[in-house]
Amino acid sequence: MRALLILALVLAAASGFALEAPRLPPRRLVLAVTRPLGSKFTPGDALMIVRSLHQRLQEADGQLVVVEASEVPAPATPEGMGAAARDSGADSWLLLTLDGQWTSARLGIRADDLLSNSRVADFSATRTTWSSPASLPSETWADAVEAIAGKFPMAESAALPAADEQLARLTITALPGSVVTGLGAPPIRIDSNGSAFRMLPAAREYSLRTSLPGYMVVTQRIFLSGDRELGVEQKKSSRWGLDISLSDSRAPGMDFTMALPTLSLFVRLGVTTYALALALSQTEVFLSDPLTNVELRAGIYLSPEDRFLRFYTGLGVFTRIVHAKDTFPMFDPVAPLGFMLLVGTEVPVSARGRLYFEYTPSIYLTNMPDTLRASFGPDNAPGWLFAASEGFNLLSFRIGYRWPL
Repeated sequence: MRALLILALVLAAASGFALEAPRLPPRRLVLAVTRPLGSKFTPGDALMIVRSLHQRLQEADGQLVVVEASEVPAPATPEGMGAAARDSGADSWLLLTLDGQWTSARLGIRADDLLSNSRVADFSATRTTWSSPASLPSETWADAVEAIAGKFPMAESAALPAADEQLARLTITALPGSVVTGLGAPPIRIDSNGSAFRMLPAAREYSLRTSLPGYMVVTQRIFLSGDRELGVEQKKSSRWGLDISLSDSRAPGMDFTMALPTLSLFVRLGVTTYALALALSQTEVFLSDPLTNVELRAGIYLSPEDRFLRFYTGLGVFTRIVHAKDTFPMFDPVAPLGFMLLVGTEVPVSARGRLYFEYTPSIYLTNMPDTLRASFGPDNAPGWLFAASEGFNLLSFRIGYRWPL
């Protein structure tokens, strides 16, 4: 009996928590109709048609509150529709353009999501089965329902307001196309005028991240005490960079980088020389071999530039130049050409500099594998494998420091 009582109390508590779980507020969409010059439809016709569409949309998407608005004079503009939606407390809008006549109606449907600053639908359609208002009960609006229903995600935000919580309007100005995250879902996209807004619970601190391809990511922390505007200062990402490095813990190198920030791509041209290298032995500190690699590498960043660990990968090709004393520089006759894979990561250590580490397994093309093997001395080179016409360095790595120019 006691066990049953405890079980009943647990179930009651769970039910209470379930009832108190926060519910996501529904999206609100303003539905309007406009008749361009030359349309044969009357204002009464337009009202009946938009109500028919209203009914089908509401039946198809219970999470979308469709607010029916009055007719919008032509020409209707997206800016005007956005303003009308905001004034009515909605976060999206749909405009039905009604042209032609009952027996040959020409429709235009456009819907925009103000929270994400994105266009949800924009298409034209015809209706040749209508003859009068009596045809509307059989109209399914299948094309509009398919394009609209379920396409406005609910605002999944940890900052959803309580019923009695005061809201404040945060207006963000940034470069058009910028995406702002950190204020709940969906992300905010800055419109063509360079601004966007979101209603948020006041008296809270928020952390924003603004990104735009080709520009440095901007992170900001703000306290929202009331309605305010926030300007985001965005700087272009550097296209050029300089690296200094140490390959295999002994050979110094230098690279120049050309980046394509909008595509996260990079190309690097550099040299690694063994003319003044670390010997890393008990008898020698420095090693001087008349050998320098000229290297060309290209790759892609896999992580945004504001990540603490920014990963990248790529491929490279290199040629080996021999520059012995009293001789002209020439291609290494033993292994003149090679290829490499690179997998690396960068770690910021200053406002402008990054430390990086790369794993660079390489393949050396050679017609003299025995000579290449013998160049390492009597001991087998650690991490090396040799085939009939290749040498594989599987333990090659590079550590360095990278500056944008």
